[in-house]
Amino acid sequence: MKLASTASAATRAARLLELVGANWTTQAIGAAVSLGLVDALARKPCTARSLAGRTGCDGEAMQRLLRALAGIDIVEHRASGHWALTPTGELLQSDVPGSVRDWALWCSGPQWTLWGELAASVRTGRSARSRAGAAPGYAHLEHDAAAAQIFNGAMAGLSSRIGRALATAIDWRRSARAVDVGGGYGEVLAEVLLAHPHLRGLLLDLPHATTLAAERLARRGLAERCSVVAGSFFDEWPPHADIYLLKSILHNWDDADALRILRRCRAALDAQARLLLVERVMPEQPARQRRGRAILRSDLNMLVSLGGRERTLEEFAHLAAQAGLGRPRRKAAILDYSVLELRRARQD
Repeated sequence: MKLASTASAATRAARLLELVGANWTTQAIGAAVSLGLVDALARKPCTARSLAGRTGCDGEAMQRLLRALAGIDIVEHRASGHWALTPTGELLQSDVPGSVRDWALWCSGPQWTLWGELAASVRTGRSARSRAGAAPGYAHLEHDAAAAQIFNGAMAGLSSRIGRALATAIDWRRSARAVDVGGGYGEVLAEVLLAHPHLRGLLLDLPHATTLAAERLARRGLAERCSVVAGSFFDEWPPHADIYLLKSILHNWDDADALRILRRCRAALDAQARLLLVERVMPEQPARQRRGRAILRSDLNMLVSLGGRERTLEEFAHLAAQAGLGRPRRKAAILDYSVLELRRARQD
């Protein structure tokens, strides 16, 4: 019994040490992208020495990074002595659909130092940016073009998969016009429009996103079917749409601001119009499965970075009722997200 207990304690300690040291994977992947070795290996497999020369890196250090990346299935070492990307690593390329390249750069760069402020955010209930006196939300991106490009690229890479799934998970046949509010580069809306040629769309977001969104939509042949408007979801929404879409917006904000956004939506909704919320829905009880952990991670990320939160279905329902909207109906599950459909409250 004592030996079993000792072995169990050793297993728990090993698992805990792995969790504590997990920061290395974020930075190793971020380095692989920022140093250019991912795109270099995408062109052709090569040796560590050749790769170091092509990327301007130290040869021995490159070998060490490649070994580490092989340990987490980003690259593989072939019998010829060449290194190559794995199917997982291929998703870090800059020019593949659904790339997570910019997400890796965002998490290992601009977002990295914020996590060091988590204890202070828990102590005060305020985000790191709030405690530093910064403007709320993503307003800071208006003055940081490089960070804005990484952030919007990261959101686009994550959103394209969601958009493709959303296009088939929801009935769009009786809808003619969809408005994506806070839709970034418009990846979600673009996937929906491409799947449903009868639809027309409008994308609303701040200038740091819309500056490039119109160009990206035009490259996908949607310039005639999708207009782009610079503006804030705290201001008046474009009227007369059949569907309004909010993807990963409410979780950025505290309850007071989330309610302001929903009230703007309620003011724009016609009697038959729908609001689709695409959000992570917090389980009532903490979950240890991968999807549950992703939601829990995002909740802490919102706390430390923006002062927002992930919400349970009942918390969404409470906000909806205050805004004059009916109870959210869960229509689909997409990756780590739920699609919630809301309409005007029945008493209207």
